[in-house]
Amino acid sequence: MELRQLQYFITVADHKSITKGATALFVSQPTVSQQLSALEKELNRTLFERHAGGVRLTDAGQTLLPYALRILQNIEDARDEITGTQGRDATVRIGVLPTLTRSILPNLIKQYQINQPGFKIDVTEASTQTLVKLVITGDLQMALLDLPLSDPLLHVEKLWSEELILIASPDFNVPTSSIELTKLKHQPFITMEAGYGLRDALFRLTQPVGFNPKITMELTSLGAIIGFVRQGFGISLVAKRTVQSEITIGEIQSIHLSTSIHRDIGIIWRNQRSLGSATYAFSKYIKEQFQERDNEW
Repeated sequence: MELRQLQYFITVADHKSITKGATALFVSQPTVSQQLSALEKELNRTLFERHAGGVRLTDAGQTLLPYALRILQNIEDARDEITGTQGRDATVRIGVLPTLTRSILPNLIKQYQINQPGFKIDVTEASTQTLVKLVITGDLQMALLDLPLSDPLLHVEKLWSEELILIASPDFNVPTSSIELTKLKHQPFITMEAGYGLRDALFRLTQPVGFNPKITMELTSLGAIIGFVRQGFGISLVAKRTVQSEITIGEIQSIHLSTSIHRDIGIIWRNQRSLGSATYAFSKYIKEQFQERDNEW
């Protein structure tokens, strides 16, 4: 059993496809197939079931996966320990939603560095969908993103709940009292592109009352959404904390609904993989900060 075979096995299991796994590994599909066949021959067990949409793990494959992950993680830990990248000099690789980079993550890092002056961190900003993939493949050690999220490959913990609000331009005719969501069904909506949690939250809000939002713009940044909303191109669902300053100075206004809206933000990392001492310490600090706030931000 070779380490390369285990790496190929894990990657194909992650992507549920030999073709996609080969692409992620930057090798040819026949090479991956040959290595998997050799591994199956050595174990005298079939590890994957082939089907039209790709592959799925057999019972033997499910049994092998946690051991394979543990073997590769032990090798990474040994290398990091020897080269000194597992301790204080380690760089934490974290992913985060764009809406969390305005204040929350920068504040957390700044406060943490006061007591950990040698702390190093690489931050990747991306959609929920992309962050999940990067954590699964090991490109990121952990990520802060929106829930719900369920994946057997991931450890998921809720950190806090935050209020979501609808925003509109200063010229939008907003009633002084709260209104029913159905009154807005014909309004143009501006939201994030597919893969972002705020878009999913918008659909979870409107579908139970009988309509899909009329989306006229799909964007990738909160700043862009605020800009187009401010000019009257549509209304949008955003986290309240991210637009409080714009509301205060009158650049935009909030639409008061008859029911409140919230979403959960959580932290994830890959099951069966060690976070390393630096990443574990930072993740513990993050969780403690929100526990002190009773899971509200």
